[in-house]
Amino acid sequence: MPISKSRNAPFDRGDERGSDRLLQIEAVYDKVPVGLCYVNRQGFLVTVNDRFSRIFSTAENAVGRSVEDVVPDHASLLRAAISTALSDGSVSDAQIEVTGESFMVAAATVTNDLGEFAGISVAYTNITHLKDIAERLQQVELRTSYALESAGQWIWDLNIATMRVWRSPQYRALLGLDPAGHESESVAWDIVHPDDKERAIEAFEDVLSGRKARFEATYRVSRPDGGDIWILSRGKIVEYAPDGSPLRLLATSVDITAQKRVEAELSAMVQERMALEQKLLEANRKLRNQSERDHLTNLPNRRKFNHVLKRAFQRASETGEQLAVLMVDIDHFKAYNDFYGHLAGDKCLIQVGRALNKVAKQNGGSVARFGGEEFATLIPGRALQPSVEIAGAMLDAVVAMKLEHAASPQGAISVSIGMAMFDPQMGLKPQGPEELLNLADGALYQSKHRGRARLTIAGTSDS
Repeated sequence: MPISKSRNAPFDRGDERGSDRLLQIEAVYDKVPVGLCYVNRQGFLVTVNDRFSRIFSTAENAVGRSVEDVVPDHASLLRAAISTALSDGSVSDAQIEVTGESFMVAAATVTNDLGEFAGISVAYTNITHLKDIAERLQQVELRTSYALESAGQWIWDLNIATMRVWRSPQYRALLGLDPAGHESESVAWDIVHPDDKERAIEAFEDVLSGRKARFEATYRVSRPDGGDIWILSRGKIVEYAPDGSPLRLLATSVDITAQKRVEAELSAMVQERMALEQKLLEANRKLRNQSERDHLTNLPNRRKFNHVLKRAFQRASETGEQLAVLMVDIDHFKAYNDFYGHLAGDKCLIQVGRALNKVAKQNGGSVARFGGEEFATLIPGRALQPSVEIAGAMLDAVVAMKLEHAASPQGAISVSIGMAMFDPQMGLKPQGPEELLNLADGALYQSKHRGRARLTIAGTSDS
């Protein structure tokens, strides 16, 4: 549409060059993808371009008509712009909707050759696409915000050059602060608990140096109410300088306080369970020890002796080494009990057991209280003669105690011993531990039958 010429038009020229210039401006005026019009100070349209005419269906033959007639829906906007311009004010941009599309309206003051206000030049730019993009972006940001909030997370962005960090509103909410507060940027690591700061900075330096591809750190953050929350942060370098040096670290943080609480409770439960198991082991060990010990002499009891004998016999059978079993009985012990009393009898049992055990241990053997006044001795790895010498040492050790026994022909406590051997080299091969024990018990009976206070070896006439 040709531009209407008036005496106030800024491009009114009288020469041929001016006419050419005017034609060029008219061509550009009509071809630009923006609706343009010029409204004089009285509110009448002086010029419009083709784009303006297509935007407003009422703009046909618009030149010379009032803004109320051509653009009734926003005529008041243009009148206000004229009033503002008349008072030398700055005309602000505005948005309008036309047939489902959005337009940005920008107005500029136009003066005549004398510098007087003549009207306003108005541009209508279609921003529908940009507005759609902005709305979609806002929806994405809103969804992201909801997702982060429901997950107890926030985003933070660290400017490595300034070591200033921006944190999202979720960060402030998580710390019990106003999410709308303006203090969203602060010094890096300022929120980290002092005891955890070194570890967090070390994780950051690992990423900064390239030792690790991603940043990951767990640390505490203090809340205004005095409590601490545990944070797990993960991120990576997202921007580098032309020389390859890192510029920005983008990361997310999540509240893992509940998880840490569960871990602490679980750890306490594990520790408690371990302590309980230790106590149970100790109790079982004590119980087992009690079940395998004679409560009076504190020597292994018959049950323990049978177990040890079984293992020793199996080992001797496999290796061919010698094994001696000695059955020991205190002579005339019933008479001792009757004469001196049971308390004295208990003391006698303890003293005899101690003497026998001392000799056995010195020679790699062991002694158990077999029952009543009987003791059993196990001597592994010794041939017949050394075993006989050990048995003799036991006889002597008891006599050396010089425990008075008025009811005994000897006048003192003595013991009788029966011994049986497992020695394949001598042809002494009992079929099992029970047979070896029975042979020793039989030899003990012979010692008592022959007058007591002596040793008898099973299968021989030696004593």
